[in-house]
Amino acid sequence: MLLAAVCLPSEAQKITFSPYSRYGVGDISAPVLGHNVATGGSGIGRSSEVYLNLLNPAANNNLPLQRFIFDVGMETKYTTVSSSSASQRNNNTTFKYLAGGFAAKPWWSFVFALRPYSAVGYSMKDTIIMQNGSDQLYYGFTQSVEGSGGLNSVLLSTSFKFFKMLSVGVTGSCLFGSLDRSNVIQVITSDDYYSSTISYNNRYLMHGFGCDFGAHFQKSFKSPKDSTKTMLRVGLGATLGTDTKLKSRNELQILNHFNYLSTSTIDTICNDTLTKGNVTLPKKIGFGASVELYDRLTVMADYSYQDWTNFDIEGENNTPLRKSSFMSAGVEYVWDRYSSRFFKTIEYRAGIHTEDTYLELNGTTIKNQGFTFGLGLPLRSILLNIGCDMGKRGTTNNNLYEEKYFLLHFNVTIHDVWFVKRKFQ
Repeated sequence: MLLAAVCLPSEAQKITFSPYSRYGVGDISAPVLGHNVATGGSGIGRSSEVYLNLLNPAANNNLPLQRFIFDVGMETKYTTVSSSSASQRNNNTTFKYLAGGFAAKPWWSFVFALRPYSAVGYSMKDTIIMQNGSDQLYYGFTQSVEGSGGLNSVLLSTSFKFFKMLSVGVTGSCLFGSLDRSNVIQVITSDDYYSSTISYNNRYLMHGFGCDFGAHFQKSFKSPKDSTKTMLRVGLGATLGTDTKLKSRNELQILNHFNYLSTSTIDTICNDTLTKGNVTLPKKIGFGASVELYDRLTVMADYSYQDWTNFDIEGENNTPLRKSSFMSAGVEYVWDRYSSRFFKTIEYRAGIHTEDTYLELNGTTIKNQGFTFGLGLPLRSILLNIGCDMGKRGTTNNNLYEEKYFLLHFNVTIHDVWFVKRKFQ
């Protein structure tokens, strides 16, 4: 008997390449913008006049009046997935987010965004061929398992400032998408006159609404030598994401493709909605802090936590999930952000992050750890951010997979003047 088995991501997938995305709702994407990527994903406790903040709705409390901020990002990711015996390289380029925001009043701001919440992308293949002694006749089968899709999020947030130091915010989001899983079994024989393929196509359509709350505190201290300059700025932030209930519909299609001689037949064995139910995404809490010195050096750190132990998709053989946690720290330095010299206004960023994901397979917690760095390049009313993330997820121990990745993120932040009445037409 000859046995051949391959279980690695396929390059046919466009969103993500990860065998770990087959569990839960896939690879969850943090709501980070370009400048957050280079600082390890930190930003809950930081408020900026230049950038939007999707990590904490209350941190959008310093957006300038009569100016609209538009932000669009994309990324390229290079991944090497390895088992104990083989490895494969993949790369893909994807749209990451589209966001915009403005201040309606000095104490009231709005932000909207379109971004992916999760992504599924994997392909696995097992081939078993059996041969009868010295005869040239053989038979067997090939089983291919693939997954694609994911959830998307459209969100709108608003924040209110009180007493110049305290802000609260709320984000309403609409989540929608599908988790598509297919299982194709193909019979292999030495007889060219006969072939049979059975395909199981399972789709979970989901949609629903979620709500996140945030709070932010910021205190500035003037320089004792020059009262026009800020010596120290401290920011503290906290977020709470409530349980998000999604309506789910499980659709199953089973097809039998049969070939004999010159006759080809496709039978539809099943094409129906199996179950309808609800899927609950668990609540999430986060904390962050930032310290800025003389408008030059900013240090920040974040922590977030989410309990996935009760997560369940009705109709699916669910793998039990666990509690997940994420920690990050980052630093940003600019020589003089108000200088007329370009090189003095460049923002230099670096950071680290570590995550215990919601997966525990074969008694092993799947961890994700990485180092980040990048630049912010101001080009008049346009800010170009370049961020890199180098890290790994998983391990080759206990019959698992290790993913080593290099992520290159680009985003453009545009500042446009709005709501100003022209004196001359």
